[in-house]
Amino acid sequence: MDEIIRHELQLGLACFFMGILLMALYDVLRIFRRVIRHNIIAVSLEDIIFWIICMISAFELLRVMNQGIFRYSVVMMAGAGMSLYHVLLGRYAVPFIAKMLNNVKKLLKKVLKKCNSILTEPIKKAIVKLYRHFRERLRERKKKLEEDGSVSQREKE
Repeated sequence: MDEIIRHELQLGLACFFMGILLMALYDVLRIFRRVIRHNIIAVSLEDIIFWIICMISAFELLRVMNQGIFRYSVVMMAGAGMSLYHVLLGRYAVPFIAKMLNNVKKLLKKVLKKCNSILTEPIKKAIVKLYRHFRERLRERKKKLEEDGSVSQREKE
């Protein structure tokens, strides 16, 4: 009898921690959505993939620990783990981490914009200089051809 109780306790704890793990995974997804905006199709696909992962992990846990037998106590323990995680950590961690990552994203955008202007400014100046040089050379060549009379009336226009 002692062995059965120990097995039930292990199963319940495994389901409880699986609930915590799945909720933490969903919070990672929520943070990702707050940092990188998504359209409704992307959000729906992400949710479908997440729920498929949940289904597979729950099925595998039941298959390994309980010979595939479904019990409502398993669902209740997973739900308790999810609820406890959300109340104690998830509710506060998601907005905080998302805000930190958004601030890092803004800072990186500023740094990259500054680096981009520092790196591209000499290239822009070189291109402008080359353009002016070739434009001047083309004007000189056109003038020379007009003076020689090599240019037809149609090409002048």
